[in-house]
Amino acid sequence: MVKFSFALIMLFPVLLLSSLTSCYHEVKEQTSMPDRLLPEDSLIEILTEVQLADGAITYKRISHKKTGNDKEKYYAYIYQKYHLTPKLLKQNIDYYNTDPEKMIAIYDKVLARLSQLEAKINLEIKKETKAKQDSLQTIDTTIFVRKTMVPFFQETALKMFTW
Repeated sequence: MVKFSFALIMLFPVLLLSSLTSCYHEVKEQTSMPDRLLPEDSLIEILTEVQLADGAITYKRISHKKTGNDKEKYYAYIYQKYHLTPKLLKQNIDYYNTDPEKMIAIYDKVLARLSQLEAKINLEIKKETKAKQDSLQTIDTTIFVRKTMVPFFQETALKMFTW
């Protein structure tokens, strides 16, 4: 009997706590529309630049380069370019986050833009690499001509003019 009552005493607070928390519903604060609602296309451009800035900062950290206040500089540039304040950007992101499907679609478009930029950069790198390889082949050919053909012609010319 003592064991049973001890178990009840221990179980009662757990049951009480679980019943209280299960009935508790968090009231979400309604996110109001920002003072200046950014169109989706603008938000996509801004978030793309934010991702690029964050990527640049992360790359510098990984490369063990000093980042200093690069983050502030990058973000200040973005805010200035789009005539934003940090508060206004946060309000817009919070507002769009109230519709998760819309925000997912926005981020899908951001990822698509980043992929396009990556493809464009990779193409440029490929072109530069090919140009370097072509110029190296030209140098190799020039060296070959200097080492083999020039002495041959010099020797031939000497033979022709010496009787």
